Amino acid sequence: MAQKSLINILVVDSDPGFRQAETAILQEMGYSEVLQAGNGTQAWSMFKNFDVDFVISAWNMPEMNGLLLLKVIRADVASSTIPVVLVVDDVTKSEVIEAGEAGVTDMIIRPFTRETFKRKVEQTLRVEDDPQSVEVKESFKRGLELMNQGQYEDALNEFKRVLSIYENAEVYYNLGYIKTAQGRYEEAVLAFRRATQINNAFAKAYQKMAEAYVKMGRQDEAQRCLERAAEIYMEKHMDESAEVVLMDAMKLNPSTINIYNSLGILYRRQGKYQDAIRQYQKALRVNPYDENIHYNLARVFMAVKNFDEACKALKKAVEISPDFTEARDMLKSIELGDGLR
Repeated sequence: MAQKSLINILVVDSDPGFRQAETAILQEMGYSEVLQAGNGTQAWSMFKNFDVDFVISAWNMPEMNGLLLLKVIRADVASSTIPVVLVVDDVTKSEVIEAGEAGVTDMIIRPFTRETFKRKVEQTLRVEDDPQSVEVKESFKRGLELMNQGQYEDALNEFKRVLSIYENAEVYYNLGYIKTAQGRYEEAVLAFRRATQINNAFAKAYQKMAEAYVKMGRQDEAQRCLERAAEIYMEKHMDESAEVVLMDAMKLNPSTINIYNSLGILYRRQGKYQDAIRQYQKALRVNPYDENIHYNLARVFMAVKNFDEACKALKKAVEISPDFTEARDMLKSIELGDGLR
């Protein structure tokens, strides 16, 4: 195991008591370099600015929770192999599955004993120092360096060495990146597709797959890949990335209703209500008979307290879909005056 004093650990928890208690245990174990963050947003900022080797994060936190922090860390190829342990108060089977699919290294259930916490930390870091794991990391690192230097064939050999040990989404992504740079677009698509099969939330792989499809003149497939990438970024609240991808998708097909709707959702979430209204109105010019777009538009009008326009949009939604319960309930609320208070 690497010298403990050289390992940087980031502890994330909105509860300062829990955060400080975990930090104290780590320091007792000999890990002197311990950073602390009070929420996921702060943690991500620290993660990008410090050389973090290991993250221990609470799951339940306001704004960006531990699971979302995990997904953001895994979305970046450079940090995809850094161990992340989530600390949970209680967890369902579906949450365990979701965390596993997102790439969690381990989970610690609270309340825990000091011995349990120490054992989990040591087990995690011991696995990181397993000879095979070290070999994979070294080959992966060499592959990245060679790829960045434009030495693609040598980089391919390193990545293939990693894949001979175990399949890895990031390695397939890098294979696809190299194949794209070499103009071997069919092979690139196969590599990116395999990356998304291993990690179906790998937004960058969908983006690069779209780029390869565009080069091949297959615009429809590219469009679908970009929409999937945007959807993933929106789920992770990576709004800037989502907007960039949606704008790229719009260039391919300016008449796609899903893009305008997604931008409307994005801008509404950011509080850019006038921008959201414009996007929903563009969507309705493409398809004026989509009840969900009318409903989304009504929600923005409600946010800016334009109840007359909200009523119009809701009435249209109900007219198109008489069984649209949410729209009926919101319309009734406005008509009874509840939305005016």
